[in-house]
Amino acid sequence: MKPILVATDFSSASLNAVRYAAALALETDSKLLLFHATHLPVVNDSYYDIGFTLEELQATDKERMNKLNDQLRKKFGESLKLEKEVKIGLVIDLIREKIEKGDISLVVMGISSLGKVYEWVFGSTSTDAAGQLGCPVIIVPEKARYRGLKKIAFSFDQKQIPMGTGLRVIKALKETYESTVHYVHVLSDDYPEKNISTLQPALKVFGDKSPKVHFIAPSKHQPELALEDWIRRNRANALVMISRKHSLLWFLFHERKTKNMAFRSKVPVIVLSEKK
Repeated sequence: MKPILVATDFSSASLNAVRYAAALALETDSKLLLFHATHLPVVNDSYYDIGFTLEELQATDKERMNKLNDQLRKKFGESLKLEKEVKIGLVIDLIREKIEKGDISLVVMGISSLGKVYEWVFGSTSTDAAGQLGCPVIIVPEKARYRGLKKIAFSFDQKQIPMGTGLRVIKALKETYESTVHYVHVLSDDYPEKNISTLQPALKVFGDKSPKVHFIAPSKHQPELALEDWIRRNRANALVMISRKHSLLWFLFHERKTKNMAFRSKVPVIVLSEKK
């Protein structure tokens, strides 16, 4: 695969994602790019902390990045193909630029839960990126540990699955790990029938002639609870979800299932974006 980019802000959640990404890069024989975006700290909605210049902040960040690079070298050895980069700017915009240049196949980011109100109002950089970037994003929970990808849960519905780069990356991971993919559909009042027609293009890409498909009932009208329970009982190592495009009105009155699942999940969530 093309290089894997892992974004870090040096928090515990992002450092856990870095370790996960390093193990993933070794397993897939991919280059790992450690990436950090330097920006002025936000004090509140109106003011930035301008006690330091961006150049001074970037110099400090480069020192922290060098230290992290050395730690990874010590832990994973010289077989890990490792690069590092610190740039000034907004992290999603900078990562998008690298993806558009064709340099990146996969982005890995960490996530931590700061409470339901915070999640609903603010979300996280990871969940925002997952819906905006043109390649898959793996969101790694703060306490998740790398255990390979032998069993992958692929959540699908009765809408078209985005084709292209995302599915090709999942296929590459599937082949590397010799993964078993379980296709999981949480039934709803809108789509109560057990229909796999929307899966057919993905099955063709993956070469799954005898797919393992599961239809499960929602839990108290919360599909993410049923999905979370299925993953726990079946010991899946990762969950694939699709970030759908929605209208502004939809966002005002509904919670995004992908975002909600990313905060709840105990295993990494691989997000394929519907956004082109």
